[in-house]
Amino acid sequence: MQPAAFGATVVTDRPAEVAAFYQQHFDLQITLDIGWFVCVRRGDADWELAIVQRGHESVPPAVNALRDSTNVFGFIVEDADKTAAALVEGGVQLEGEPVTEVWGQRHFFVRDPEGSWIDVIQLVAPDAEWLAANFPS
Repeated sequence: MQPAAFGATVVTDRPAEVAAFYQQHFDLQITLDIGWFVCVRRGDADWELAIVQRGHESVPPAVNALRDSTNVFGFIVEDADKTAAALVEGGVQLEGEPVTEVWGQRHFFVRDPEGSWIDVIQLVAPDAEWLAANFPS
């Protein structure tokens, strides 16, 4: 199988509020809004995030019953610290301060209004010792 595109879905009681969060804080644009179903994406990206009303017939009952999100969406940004500051200024609570990982990421987490986790990632140079230990030549 070769999927033509990728999309993720947030199931929520508040589709408009969740869509507004992604618009305001991650510059995603609404590409479709029919009330119970909203799609957001950035420009011509070949991925999208769907937001669907909990309880809608298109959502399996087992998914509708879930209340705690275990979704983790990763968004790559140019500057994690600048993005963290903008999110805090916009009223978003960080789930930990930005940290630099030896494998080449500076990142932090936030949650959307439904509780989906967002890993905000800046790609940085990996630690040379870590690279040597994990990718010997």
